[in-house]
Amino acid sequence: MAIGSITSLGLGSGLDLQDILDQLKALDQRRITVKEDKKTNLQKQVDAYNAVNVKLFSVKSNALNLSLSSNYLDNSVSVTDETVLSAIVGDGYKASAHSVEVTQKAQRNSWSATAVASKNDTMFAQPASAIADHDTTAAISADKTLTMYYGTYAGISTDSSIAAGTTDAAFAINGITIGEVIVIEKDANGALADAINFKTDEHGVTASVDANGILTLKSADHSAIDVTINGGTTTVFGGTGSMSNTSQQKIDVDLTSGMTLGQITDQINAASNNKDVNGNQLVTASYAKAEDGSYYIRLAATSGGNTAGSEINVSGFNWVAADTTVAIGQGSSSMYLSVAAGTTYAQMTTLINDSANNPGVTAKMIDNGDAVNPYQLTLTADDTGENARIRLTNLGVLTEVTGAGAASLNASFTVNGISYARQSNTAIKDVITGVTFDLKNTGKSTLNIEVNHDTVKKDILSMIKGFNDLVAYIKGTQADTTDPTTDTTADTGTEKTDNPLAGSSSANRITNQLKSLLTNVLGLDTRYTSLTDLGLEIDSDGTISMDEDILNAAVATDPDAIKALFLGDSDKKITGLADIINDALTAMVSSTGIASTEIDESETKITRLDKDIESETERLTKKYETMARDFAQLDTYINRLNSQANILTSMMDAFSTAGKSK
Repeated sequence: MAIGSITSLGLGSGLDLQDILDQLKALDQRRITVKEDKKTNLQKQVDAYNAVNVKLFSVKSNALNLSLSSNYLDNSVSVTDETVLSAIVGDGYKASAHSVEVTQKAQRNSWSATAVASKNDTMFAQPASAIADHDTTAAISADKTLTMYYGTYAGISTDSSIAAGTTDAAFAINGITIGEVIVIEKDANGALADAINFKTDEHGVTASVDANGILTLKSADHSAIDVTINGGTTTVFGGTGSMSNTSQQKIDVDLTSGMTLGQITDQINAASNNKDVNGNQLVTASYAKAEDGSYYIRLAATSGGNTAGSEINVSGFNWVAADTTVAIGQGSSSMYLSVAAGTTYAQMTTLINDSANNPGVTAKMIDNGDAVNPYQLTLTADDTGENARIRLTNLGVLTEVTGAGAASLNASFTVNGISYARQSNTAIKDVITGVTFDLKNTGKSTLNIEVNHDTVKKDILSMIKGFNDLVAYIKGTQADTTDPTTDTTADTGTEKTDNPLAGSSSANRITNQLKSLLTNVLGLDTRYTSLTDLGLEIDSDGTISMDEDILNAAVATDPDAIKALFLGDSDKKITGLADIINDALTAMVSSTGIASTEIDESETKITRLDKDIESETERLTKKYETMARDFAQLDTYINRLNSQANILTSMMDAFSTAGKSK
């Protein structure tokens, strides 16, 4: 219901009092309507200036791009022989050419075992003991001591420091004669170690001497080392000629004549020295049946093995076999596998691939196509390069294939005549600045870094279009395309009749400043000193455009001059056009800029009008509520008077009728 309205008003008096009240109210409401119209127009100005700021920011973004020197080095890369290498390049680099020659691609280190007839052939041999059972047949015919070594293998070392002297002619390692060697104290010149290592390929042992003169011998497969020491060799070896395994815990088990494998197994498991310092059993013995039907004793680490510290070494008996500790390493990582005698090639493949500590190698059983022995176990590094070279211990059945003879596994190539080596063939990004390339094959190719100017051209055209759109919007000849609700399909070629910026001196100032920015002429001594030189055109109606044919010709003719126009000349202290425009637009979109100031002033006026409208509305509401009550009372009074008049009329009519009847 309208404020101050009573639907029955006038019924008593017969007068149209409600219509009178509404007409009075409509006259008073005009003052509020005028203010609401002013508020609507001010809000349109706020929206329009907000749109102006958005468009200014868009143009500023293009100007900022043109002020960045890196944008004038938008790069692409090409190679003359794509079969040799491929490459990508970032932006911001000068044009250049680089000659590349690839002499070797990085390779994966690989090893292979001797070919066998079946995947299930035994890789780790079982002892041929010829013992038919484990509980009745005697394994030994005399009292003996079974000696085992447990722990990380580090070879055997002399008990004393190497002394000066000459080894005798019979000096030998594993039956391979080393012979006479003149040795000085502590083998300071390395003569003894060199003489032993000279025949490593024959006897399988490497030698080293530490600063204290202690000689250490290590076998490649961690097997026992037989050193022949006589006469002069004894003197050289510190006078005692003895060597000891001090890196592993020695476990001696006394055996008596006639013991069966079962009894020996029990004796080993119960040995008092078969324990660590905490009393935990180190080696677990069990009897097993070999493929030939004979029995032997298996020695395994009670802990489960698969560590360097759980290796077991034993020798001297043909009816005992310790699990072999196989080590596969790469770089600083190593994988240890405790492998039981009787393990097949297929089983070994699985052990390697399934190990949680695999450093990065893959084992496969391949079919080489041979009619007799088609299967080979191969081991290949997952990664290329020397850092992924595989180290093997106790896998003597494998021989190195790729990388054999210390052949390099790294990629080898030259760039501009300078030699490089890399671990990988891919993602090489530390040779040519800004370029990442992949080696695909050996051969020669030229890598060209090229500069294109499409980005700069796009930014120039976008900036000019932004200027034109902004000027057109201010003039009212273009819809606000920043508003998603605007119908951009409508005809905007004619001036809009409802232009909130029409007649605004502030809007005209923005337009004039924009045109002034575009027509700046710099004091450069280059081909292009203004946007007009690049094809800028400003028509008489204010339309701003860029002749792309002129711009394309300028880009093709002198791109450096375009760069100078926008970046300026720091040596001559000439500010580039991009910075001039960017700085001016920064000021224009700031809180103190023309548009923001107009927005603030309009919003202040809107706030004041809101208060005025609210106050006026409250005043009129109270006024017409009072008038409505007064009109209601008037209606009542008139109704009473009408009633009284009706009564008097009736009485007079009655008197008149009575007089006539007499």
